[in-house]
Amino acid sequence: MPKRNAKTLQKAPAGGYPAIRAFILVVLFVLFCLPLGANPFMGSADVPKVAPVQAGGAIPGFLLRGQLNLRNALAQYLASWQGSQSASMLLAITGIAFLYGILHALGPGHRKTVVFSIYIARKAPWWEPVASSLALAGLHGGMAVLLLLVFRGVSGAISAATDSLTIYMEGFAYCALIAMAAILLVRAIVDLAKGRTHADNSMSLGALVLTGIYPCPGAILILVLSLTLNILSIGIVAVVAMSLGMSLPIVLFAYLGWFGRTGLVHSLKKNETALRKAGTFAEIAGFAILLAFSIYLALPFIASLVRLSR
Repeated sequence: MPKRNAKTLQKAPAGGYPAIRAFILVVLFVLFCLPLGANPFMGSADVPKVAPVQAGGAIPGFLLRGQLNLRNALAQYLASWQGSQSASMLLAITGIAFLYGILHALGPGHRKTVVFSIYIARKAPWWEPVASSLALAGLHGGMAVLLLLVFRGVSGAISAATDSLTIYMEGFAYCALIAMAAILLVRAIVDLAKGRTHADNSMSLGALVLTGIYPCPGAILILVLSLTLNILSIGIVAVVAMSLGMSLPIVLFAYLGWFGRTGLVHSLKKNETALRKAGTFAEIAGFAILLAFSIYLALPFIASLVRLSR
């Protein structure tokens, strides 16, 4: 068997950047960013609130109107559920919630830039973008359900408590994402300099999952209304339908990144050296976009933490 260029085929050891080490770094980074007085669990009640992350831009007028119309229609159907508990009514609720999820995810945020940049950078099988997008949307809606169940027995305004905690959860998720994106970017640059490909790709998936661990504000609105009407189970069904709707735009952006990388790889498949370098450059570009986007979104939150720590 002919010998191949050892430098071309050199791979970084899979254990070089284990997931547990990345997790520890992320936790340390988050703890460093968390002033005691700004902690929602340890700070005093009169501590000023931190700023939320950037919204990512203004919602286009037609999307805003469509969301408002669907949200109002969904509220009317939920309010009518007690008087007409029929299969057609349930179908209408889930259908409207599904459409609302699509329009909701088409607006700013919802990790579309994150999944695009990760799948530009990440070598993945064809089914992974749809699977990860479904999991991301499901986690986004599921966290809203979990948060509401936690706070439903707490006295006071549920929406106020969940809104405050959501700001912290989203802000610290992006702080952790900055750390992970920086690690991934530095690793890709080192791989390029040393002429190697990296075997452990799990951290980029961890970064993707990380962005879904805060609750969806739109889902919380549905759940708070259904809890007020004493039909929480129907509200959870609506959130499941909404999460499926949210997954469609996320899937689209994930495959835009995946097809971009796959097309590049296909065009260079006969040139192994060029293919390796192109793959590493794609990683650097994707992780650089992820890092810049994460910093941009998290900047108001981080700045407010710094201000509160003085």
